[in-house]
Amino acid sequence: DSAAQAPAAATITTTSSSPEAVAQLRKGEQLLDNLRVAEASEAFAQALALDSNFVLAHAYHGYTVPGANGTTELEAAAAAAAGLPAAERALVEGIAAARTGDVAKASAAYARVTELAPGDWRGHFIRGQQLLESSKYAEAVESLKKATALNPEAGGAQNSLGYAALRQGDADGAVAAFEQYARILPTEPNAQDSLGEALLSAGRFADAEAAFGKALALSPGFWASHEGIAYAKFYAGDVAGARNALAEARAGAPRPSDKLGVDATLAAIAMAQHDTRGALAMLDTAEKASLADTTNVAFVPIRRALVLSDAGRHRDALVPVAAALATVSAKTLPPGPTRGLERQALVARAMAESGLRDVAALTKTSSALDALAAANPDIASVQSSMHFGRALLAVASGDAAGARQHFAGCSSEDDLCKWQALVAMQTAGDTAGVALAREQLLKQYLRDPMHLVIRSRLSSSSEAKAP
Repeated sequence: DSAAQAPAAATITTTSSSPEAVAQLRKGEQLLDNLRVAEASEAFAQALALDSNFVLAHAYHGYTVPGANGTTELEAAAAAAAGLPAAERALVEGIAAARTGDVAKASAAYARVTELAPGDWRGHFIRGQQLLESSKYAEAVESLKKATALNPEAGGAQNSLGYAALRQGDADGAVAAFEQYARILPTEPNAQDSLGEALLSAGRFADAEAAFGKALALSPGFWASHEGIAYAKFYAGDVAGARNALAEARAGAPRPSDKLGVDATLAAIAMAQHDTRGALAMLDTAEKASLADTTNVAFVPIRRALVLSDAGRHRDALVPVAAALATVSAKTLPPGPTRGLERQALVARAMAESGLRDVAALTKTSSALDALAAANPDIASVQSSMHFGRALLAVASGDAAGARQHFAGCSSEDDLCKWQALVAMQTAGDTAGVALAREQLLKQYLRDPMHLVIRSRLSSSSEAKAP
């Protein structure tokens, strides 16, 4: 270990032949902590240029490289980690498992890191992030607070604490956490971007736009803040301003996957305004422009299906769903994206079949979601989708009690499920239930394309219509 540090049981080692490579790795870690993935990837590449056998740098670099190339590099890093000290090896194994979407393996590896190196803040931070993504909020906060106790300057951990609050509907708590993040790292654009997102969530649009603007002042290339400004403008009623901000975001986005995400938001704005033709055209253009990004392009048919279902064209929606499921069957994508694509395709198919009132087809789709949930018991989004499928089947079968039970089983972050629960209550004449569901859905302004559409539907009318 030539990282100018003696190996210690309480910390994670960094095994490299080059101190300069270690310095680049540290730079990349800090950038990754602050969600500056493209810049982090460049720093990890610099580390590898200095030490091509730097296993941890290969793991981080592979994690930041989209597509098959990144997966292959990570697999090679995991194989090469056998000779590393135990905590460092577990960290590499956790990064590799996280990339493939193996939540149970990643969780076990990160827990092992914290057991082997309890005095290293980074281990607690990474474990906290993983727990947060699994919607295990109490455990995530506990781990993240351990990280900040060990390193009060750990801005990334403070950022994750803010998102833990935000995802639980505590916008004020999130604002406080992100303000602390900004105090810790006053020159970090992501701190202002996160603060903007919390202010947006609280409906403080002018303040949110100002925070996003500060992020851009700190780093004009921080393209995601243009996207944040777009949401603030849209929710404030300035649709033209939102589109202009998204055009700036797309121009600044460095990777095809980033540009595709901006295009998805543009399509959502069209969808929110009932411009089905415009939304579909936007998705068609985005798909053609990003064909080289096979992983992210594979999800475009799902968005197309939701647009079609929203327009009442449920049978047409089944066509892009079938295309997505054909990609799943072909197994041309890495395991994590394949599972995500299958889950989203089955949800979109259930939505279309619900619109068609096809109980027989819904029964098969719900069973497929059951099987996916049984195979992935540790993934919250998969479990939520299983309940969603069962809830839609119960609605179609006239089982009101079953529908209520399974809608209640959906994740608190599953807006699509919460929306359809509201629709079902409205159909059943449950006025009080509808009012409560509306209040919960409209409580926050989220930086999410589907939330943008749902909020537009609920805000424009007292009626909540099923797609």
